[in-house]
Amino acid sequence: MDIYIDKANLISFIKSKSHKLFDDCNKLLKKQLNVYFNFPKNDLKENPLLLQWITTLSQGIGEHNEIKFDYNEPSRPLKSNSSNGFCATKLTSAYLLEDQETDKFKDSGCVLVGNVGEEIEIFNKLFLNQNDYNFEKKWRINGDDFKTWNDLESYSFPLTDVLIIDPFILKNKDTDTDTIDLNLIEYLKIICKDSFTKANIIVVTNPANSDYQYEEIKQKIINALTTVLGKRPKFTLILTRREHDRCILTNYKRIYSGDTFNFWNAKRQKITKGREISYSSLAKRENHNLAIELIKDIQGTIDFLKENNPEYILGDKASNYLNF
Repeated sequence: MDIYIDKANLISFIKSKSHKLFDDCNKLLKKQLNVYFNFPKNDLKENPLLLQWITTLSQGIGEHNEIKFDYNEPSRPLKSNSSNGFCATKLTSAYLLEDQETDKFKDSGCVLVGNVGEEIEIFNKLFLNQNDYNFEKKWRINGDDFKTWNDLESYSFPLTDVLIIDPFILKNKDTDTDTIDLNLIEYLKIICKDSFTKANIIVVTNPANSDYQYEEIKQKIINALTTVLGKRPKFTLILTRREHDRCILTNYKRIYSGDTFNFWNAKRQKITKGREISYSSLAKRENHNLAIELIKDIQGTIDFLKENNPEYILGDKASNYLNF
C-alpha cells in the first residue's frame, strides 16, 4: 500500500513522538508501506527535525519498500471529487494532507485522508483501530463483542468498491429465514457507512445455490445503499461455479468467513456453522499482495465468462479494480 504525506503532516507526526503508537507507526512506514512525500527532498535541509527523522526512517527499511520525494498527490487544489480518475493503486492508498479543502476531499468517503494532526488516527485505522502494530482482527460469531452486524460499525472505512465472494450468500430464501435482508443487506450498510460515493458492489456466487433473481437482489441493494451512500450504487452479479472462497474485499481490508456470510436468521439465531469472522488490513504488504492476486483470479473468472457464458455477468459491470 502507498501513502502520500505533505510536509506539514510529517512535521506534525514527528512532533507526536510521545504518543504510545508512534513507534508502531514508524515501523509501519519502514516495513509495510511505500512512502511518497509531497515535497522536495531538499526541504529536509531546512528543518533539523525532518532531517533527523528521515535518517532514522531509512535505517532498517523493508526490502521492497519505497521512499520517494517531490510528489503532488492528489493534485491541488483539492476537491470533493479529487479521487475521480484514480487508478486502483491510488484508491487503496492513504493520504496525509495540508490543504484548505482537505475536509471536502476527506468527506467524500472514497479514500483514507488525514488532516494535519490526524496522522496517528489514520495509521491506527490501518491497524484496524487496535492501538497496536496489528493487521488482523477476529471476532467469534455470537460472541460477547459480535452479536449483530452493528458491532462491526467502527471498523468500516472509506471505500469505492466492495467485492463479495460467497457461493452461498443468496441461499435460504423463505418466510422464516430470508437471509439476504438480515445478512448481505445489513452488512453492506455497515461496510459502506463511511462512504458517500457511487460505490461499485460486486457479488460473486454459485448459481446453483441462489434462491433470488437478479432484479430482486439489485433492487434490495440499491434501495438500502442509496440511503447510506447518498448516491445510487452500481451493482454487478457474477454467477460462477469456479469460485469457492468466502471473503469480502474493499479498498483497505479483506474480510474472511468460514462457510458463508449468512450468519443469522429472522429470529437473530446463528445459522452458520462457521465460528469466526476475520478482518485483514491491506496495510500489511503480504495482505496487499494477496488482495492483488485475488483480483487477478476474479478477473480470470470474468474473462472466462465473457468468452463462454456472458449471460452470467449481470448488471452495471462497473469496478475500479476489475475489467468487464
